[in-house]
Amino acid sequence: MLERTGVADRRKELGGFLRAMRERVEPARHGISTGTRRRASGLLREEVALLAGISATWYTWLEQGREANPSAQVLNALADVLKLLPVEREHLFKLAKPEWLPEPPRAGDPSPDPWIADLLVALSPNPAYALNRAWDFVDWNDEASVLFGGFDPDDPAKRNLLKRLFLDPAWRVLFADWEVVARSAIAQFRAATVGYAAAADIRAVLDPLKALSQEFDRQWAEMRVEEAPVWSKGLVGPSGEVVTYDYFMLTPAGVGKETTISLYRKRGESLRARPSPRLSP
Repeated sequence: MLERTGVADRRKELGGFLRAMRERVEPARHGISTGTRRRASGLLREEVALLAGISATWYTWLEQGREANPSAQVLNALADVLKLLPVEREHLFKLAKPEWLPEPPRAGDPSPDPWIADLLVALSPNPAYALNRAWDFVDWNDEASVLFGGFDPDDPAKRNLLKRLFLDPAWRVLFADWEVVARSAIAQFRAATVGYAAAADIRAVLDPLKALSQEFDRQWAEMRVEEAPVWSKGLVGPSGEVVTYDYFMLTPAGVGKETTISLYRKRGESLRARPSPRLSP
């Protein structure tokens, strides 16, 4: 029963993704003149189907989340018509052909990995924290705790990055460009979890957020996907000054579960780290 629910959710997600991508494409990019009376945004379903060389009825079934089995040729044609970026094309394939993906990993042990804990200490004085696949904070160094107002694994609203962004008022004012950071985080989370979106640990993040934050619910419905960028973020200090940090998301090898390290380096400072016996050659 759970497996069938997951399949239905994936088909619904595929339909929503196709619809969102279709509605953002200007018809003029395909040489289609719409005149002044057309109110629908983007391409029509029939136009997508015609441009991709498929049946309009069959494409409608895809958007409706009905059972279908598109080939790689059809998916690539749709991606071309919808002007998808590489990460969006990959997301389309992951939604439409999950059987081509490796077996999704099981949720890891929530307890911190000692090796990760040592690594975070070694990254000091650069603030850094570790996230599991559901973006729960599993460990952090002292500098990250100070910079981000502490972490509390026992508090559902404080132990998850997305929940902190949308439900913690202190985080909303901490980031100078909160809207940009929040939108990017949603898009990255969708791309990162597409292979196990129906898993209990992922639903435990998304379902409460949709219920508690209209803003999250609205942005999640936009269906955007992004890869983790290397960029800079402005964080507001205690006296109101904005300090720029370069941000990196790292994926350690050999940990045995899906864990990422988020590292912040203050702009203008070197990426120095404390020596650690376990990390030294």
